[in-house]
Formats: sequence, C-alpha cells, structure tokens
Amino acid sequence: MSPFEHLAVLISIVLGLGLTQLLTSLHRLIQARERVKLYWLSLLWVALMFMSQIEWWWASFALREQTVWNFFYFLFILLSPVSLYLAAAFALPDVERGERYDLREYYYRSRFWFFLFVALSPALDACRRAVQAGTWADLGAVSNAIAAVFVGSMAVSRNEIYHIVVTLFVGGLFLYFIISSAVQLA
Repeated sequence: MSPFEHLAVLISIVLGLGLTQLLTSLHRLIQARERVKLYWLSLLWVALMFMSQIEWWWASFALREQTVWNFFYFLFILLSPVSLYLAAAFALPDVERGERYDLREYYYRSRFWFFLFVALSPALDACRRAVQAGTWADLGAVSNAIAAVFVGSMAVSRNEIYHIVVTLFVGGLFLYFIISSAVQLA
C-alpha cells in the first residue's frame, strides 16, 4: 500500500462524513416539510457543498503523485476536508420534533460560521497549489484565493443582494472549473 492510499482513507472518511451530514440534514428537513419555510439560497448552498465535497474527493486523486509525505503536510491537506465537513454541519438546522424552521432566518443567523468554513477550504487549497507550483501566479491558486475572499466576505455581510450576487458568481466559477476540468479529461 502506498503512502497516498493509506492517507486517502482518512480523507475519504472525513468527506464521507460531510456528505452524510448534508444528506441526513436534508432528509430530516424533507420529513418535517410542513414545519419548514424554504429559502432557495440555503438549498443552493447545500447543492454547492455537496458538489464541493465530491469534487474535492475526485481531485484528491492527483495527490497520489505526491512522493514526500509527513504528518504536518498530511494534516494541512486534511484541514480542507475538515472545513468542508464543518461547513456541512452549519448548512442546515438540526431538526427537532415539533419545531418550526425558517431556512432564510437560519441562513443569516449561521452565516458567520458556515461561510468561514466554506472559505477556509479554497484558501487552504490556494496555498497548497501555490506551494506546489512554486508561484502564486498559478491559475488554480488564484481562482481559489478569489473564491475564498468572496465567500469569506459573506460571513460578515447580511445583505441579501450581496449574498445572491456572490453565490451566483462563485457557483458559476465553480461550475466553470468542473466543466473545464471534465473537458480536459476527455
């Protein structure tokens, strides 16, 4: 077993826990649908978080070419999936029997922690990509850094229009990244 294969197990477990968190929360909201007032921006971020975790797992395959591993480098790599898990934990409320939920109210109430953890993942990935490329001029590092700044700014802003614009911009950037990556593989 290669070092990457050994370390990929824990990365996969953390990402799997994040997906489980999202899907379980979504399932509980659907079960309580009579008591839930939906908010499209919350649901869009759930979809983006779902895609982010899958994309991170998919892209982590490129780490197999990494030949030098140590505990601190692995810990640094693992912080990105951990931040995605924590963001997933804040994406939707914990549904309790008999309670009513307004996803718009929850979205803005939990925005600080949610967007802090969402922004942390591309910020860490930007650092990793820049170090691996030996320059901050690397397109992947730059786009991740830009996404981290925009998403991080949503942690402090309560302006709905700002949230909509940044979500659509970052979501579009992410979709472009996924499509352009898929086209390169074909």
